[in-house]
Order: sequence, then C-alpha cells, then structure tokens
Amino acid sequence: MADIRGALRLCLVSALALLVPLVGCKGRSSELSEEELKQAIADFDFDAGLPDPQFQPPQTLEELDATYPWTDKKITLPLADLKKELADYQPPITPQEAMKLRPTDQAGYDEILAAMKIQPKSENEAAWDSTWVHHEGGDVNSLNPLRMSSVGDSFYVAMTQIGAVAATIDIEPLGDGRYIKSWQANDDNTVQKIVIRDDMTWSDGTPITAHDWEFTFKVIIHPKLLTMFPALPSGVEGIKLIKAYDDHTFVVFHEQSTAVNDMKLDFPIVPKHIYEPAIAEDPTLTDSSKFQEIERNPVVSGPYKVISREHKQRIVLQRREDYYMHNGKQVREKPYFKEIRVEIMGNPTQALLAMTKGDIDDMEVPPTMWNTEANREDFYKNNIKVKYSGWSESHLTWNLGRPYFEDARVRRALSYAVNYDAILNGVLDGIHEQANGPFHPTAWFSPKPALPLFTTDLDKARALLDEAGWKDTDADGIRDKVINGQKNPFTFTLTYAEESSTGEQVATQLASDFGKIGVKLVPRKVEWTTMQQQTRDHNFDASYSGWASGGDPFSNDNIFKTDAPRNFGQYSNKQVDELFDKGLVELDREKRATHYQEIAKILYEDQPYTWLYFRTDLFAFNKKLRGYRFGPTGPWNYAPGAMSVWKTTDK
Repeated sequence: MADIRGALRLCLVSALALLVPLVGCKGRSSELSEEELKQAIADFDFDAGLPDPQFQPPQTLEELDATYPWTDKKITLPLADLKKELADYQPPITPQEAMKLRPTDQAGYDEILAAMKIQPKSENEAAWDSTWVHHEGGDVNSLNPLRMSSVGDSFYVAMTQIGAVAATIDIEPLGDGRYIKSWQANDDNTVQKIVIRDDMTWSDGTPITAHDWEFTFKVIIHPKLLTMFPALPSGVEGIKLIKAYDDHTFVVFHEQSTAVNDMKLDFPIVPKHIYEPAIAEDPTLTDSSKFQEIERNPVVSGPYKVISREHKQRIVLQRREDYYMHNGKQVREKPYFKEIRVEIMGNPTQALLAMTKGDIDDMEVPPTMWNTEANREDFYKNNIKVKYSGWSESHLTWNLGRPYFEDARVRRALSYAVNYDAILNGVLDGIHEQANGPFHPTAWFSPKPALPLFTTDLDKARALLDEAGWKDTDADGIRDKVINGQKNPFTFTLTYAEESSTGEQVATQLASDFGKIGVKLVPRKVEWTTMQQQTRDHNFDASYSGWASGGDPFSNDNIFKTDAPRNFGQYSNKQVDELFDKGLVELDREKRATHYQEIAKILYEDQPYTWLYFRTDLFAFNKKLRGYRFGPTGPWNYAPGAMSVWKTTDK
C-alpha cells in the first residue's frame, strides 16, 4: 500500500456538493431502459477475464462432494477469541499508571502497550454510545472498496466491509467466523469450499450471498476493469474460478498448489445487485450518474455504514444494527462505537493541535514532531504516545523509463550520494532505522545476514556516473550526456505529496546531496491524488513515497515484477520475475525464504528504489481509548485490528 502512511484519493463527488447526507440505496438510477440494461449486462460479458474459459468444474454440490475429499480449515472469531485470550490477563501496570509514563526507550513503550491492550471486563466499562474520531492524513481513494490502495483506504474498508478470510496479528490467514460457517479444502489445497453464514445483509437490506463473492472475483480480474484496481488483482492471481453453487456456498478453484492459496480469499466484496448493472452501463466506474450515486452513497457489508462525506475533510460512519442483529437476535458482537468520524487533515500541525485539544482520538505522529510538539505537557494532558517497529519502508522510486535512471550504475550512484545521517538523524530525529531493501531484517524472508547498508560515498558515486557516461562537458556544474543525438543535462524532478510531513525536508536535503555530484534535483510538491495518478501513468521522474508491508513477500511481485500494476518505476528483471514465481509455489517455508532473499540481493544491486528507512510506527491515542495492539503491519491491518478498540467510561 502506498504513501508514507498517507492516503490515495480520488473523489467522484461534485466539488459543489461536498457534504451529502446518505440514505438507503435500494433503487437504481439508470439512463438505460430495463431491456437496454439487460442487453448491456449480456454484452459486457463478466466472464471475460477468467484465465481458463474452458475449465469445467463439477456442476452440482453433490458432484463436487463426490469428487473431492474435504479437510476442515481453521475458523476464528477474531474479537471473541481475543477476549478469551485476555480473560485472565493481568497487565504489568494499570492504564492509569501507563498514562503517567514518559518513556525514553522501547521497553517503556512496550509497557504502555501491554497496559492498553485490555478488553472490557463488563458491558458497563465500554462507552457504547461514544464516537471515535480517527485521523487520516489524506482522503480515501474511493468509497468503492475494490479501489483501495493505501493505509487510509484499508481503515475505511475494515470498518465497512467483510471478507471470508482474515489475517491475524502475526499475519496468519484464518477463516473469519463472523461471516463464514465452514471452510474446507481438498488434499493439495487447490479447491476450497466455503459456506457463508445466512444472517448477513447489505446495508440496503439485501441478503449477502455467495453470488457476491463470485461476482466480485470476476470484476477484479476483468480486462476492462484491471486498471481501476491497483492493489487487488495480483492478490487473486492463480485463481481459475470462484463459483457460487447456491446462495450460501462458493468454491475457489486454484490453478496450482501455492504457499498463499489461503490468502487469496482476503478481499472485500461488492454487492452484485448494485454493481452488475452499474458496470455494464459504465465500465469506467466514474462517468455515469449511477456510479456518482454509488460513490456518494455506498452499499456496504460491514459493521459501519457511511452517513456523510465531506470531500478531503471527513467521513462519518455509523454502527449498523443490521450487522450484528438479525431477525431480532444478536448474531455478531456489537461494534464498540456508535459512530466513527474519520477526520482528514493533511496538515500535520493542524492535526496535532486537534489531538492536543482532544478533538481527535488517535493519529500517527510525524517523526519531526515526536520529540517536540508531541512531547509537551499540554499534549500529554489528553493523550498517550506509543511506538512500535513495523515492517513498512520509505524510498525513492526511480522511473526507469526516463533516460536518467535506466542504467543501474546511475541508480547506485544516487544511493551512494544520499546523506543518510542528515535524513535519519536530522530530518527524522533518529526515530527510524535505515533500510537496505523492501524486506524488514526481522522478517523470515529477509536475507541472513542482513545486506550491508548503503553509506555516503561521493567518490564512488562520481565514479559510477562517469562510467555511465554522465559527465560535466560544459563546466556548468551539472552533468550531461548525449542521448539520441541531443545533449541532456542531468536535471530531474522529485515528486512528493504535500500531505507528507517530511517530504519537503527530505527533498531539500537530497537536492543538496545530489548537487555535490553534479546532479540537479528539482523538488515538486503535489497533492497525493495527483502524485498517485502520475506514478500510475509513469508520468514522473522520481518520487518520495513508501509501502506498508504485506503479510507475505509474494505481495511484492505486484511492485517489482515486469509490468506489474504497481511497478510504477517500470523495473524489469527476468531473474526476479522467475524467483517470484518459484517463491509462490514452494511450500517449504525455509526453501521459500531463499527465493525472496535472492530477490532482495538482486534488488540491492539494481537499486530500482533507493531505500531510505524502515518506518517506526509513532502513534498517539486519547487516554480514554483502549484495546489497540501493534503487529508488523501496524495497529489496523489485521483482525480484529481496529474492531478491538474501545472507549472507556472512566472519567
């Protein structure tokens, strides 16, 4: 997922209607007649993306069960299981004691986290009618969950959508018992049968069925829609078919046995009854009045529904009674908050001021403010700070489609030119650790021993540029090279998001660093929406951004394989492509690790990115919040994640 924890944004709502109260979405507003719409659905051919159109699965459940012997796979109730785990838990200190701490090392922050991860012992401890005011640095990409691509998107999706499989805090896939009754697989895990619960409805009252899973899969892989979904298509690669056998049973047919087959069900679903006619009418997912209506008024499956949205300002979510109640009976745990208000503040100073005043309940604190504005007594009056080392990283993306960066010697030269001490200890105040590639050194798939860190070596940088033919031939202080008969000065633009709290300082430092080796960097600040679109279109020279970690290294093939959807820098290495393919099908974890370790070594030599640092998660929470925990992917991107957070009734 992209950004330095910012959010990708693409709003389809008119700028003249920023705040729109949302109501039910049972009706359909179409510019086509009923007959024209039926024909449009037939003409669109939703099966067009199936990798093997000739594949014929068993036609009935009886035939299916007679063909495959089944083994049950594990199903969990994420929050209920967490409550059982913590039932007898005694934290090392009380939350009240934790609030008084001002840690100077990680042990102190671990003590705070151990105190605050508790769940309520009784119903009266939780403030069920309260509002959680959650901060995001940028707007969500879209209220369509299939378009998620950033951390901000994933929080919205987690609050409003359901899925068949969930990841644990340790990034292990398990069946999500809130939504499925059984999960079975054949001997080699290439066929999986899922029976969903019959007590789930969309927010418009329509029952959620297995047909929604089949439909969503076909939408994600459809050739006319692939470019709409930056993150999800690679996650379902290798699935031949998802087939709904009845309203409650669907079966996943995989092309081969891989180490990540179980993870391939970890995607949100969309309502077939809404999206099928809308897509048939408008495959751009943007232009028609129907899709503008869907964007303003999404029909959701999860614990919260959208009540209102002010573009680039806030999204208001409300607890769905029909999520946890069905036919007058409680069937799932009641979400802790009556309302979640997502406050979107791109200005970190504004956000920190709101946090200090108690106007928002949580935020990710910029490293430039961690030891300054966020370390004052007025900040601690309402809040508590926690720190955790995650697996996310920040980097410079080099666009190899530009003549400046097509030579690996040039990219290595730029990596040697970076003053890492100035960035890590100056701009970032010593909070983050330097990175040497995409894989965190504590991950099982990272090279052992760790690859050496790049160090500042201007002589080596200059020598590499000379080897690559970039020399200052006119003594103007900027290197140049003749390409296709024309002299090109080595002057390029570094794009960074205006929402980034460190972008300007990092870009300024890099401009100074590269200037010392005869390379001119021009910083360019743009809105995150613009930056994301430019990187997708490969319409940039270089960018400063980052990726939040996936749970398994295979997810990086979406970034580094040739022509992958998020390969914004247009990197291509046949050996890397082959190693990703090998790592996918190797079932032995130790042998798998060797493939990804080799990938890391090749990327280290090729430097399609200059990796700057692994990000330490820096968060502040209001003192009344409880239940937050951190894993390698942060506090939200696992189950129960954000759903375990609650607000105490204590004064």
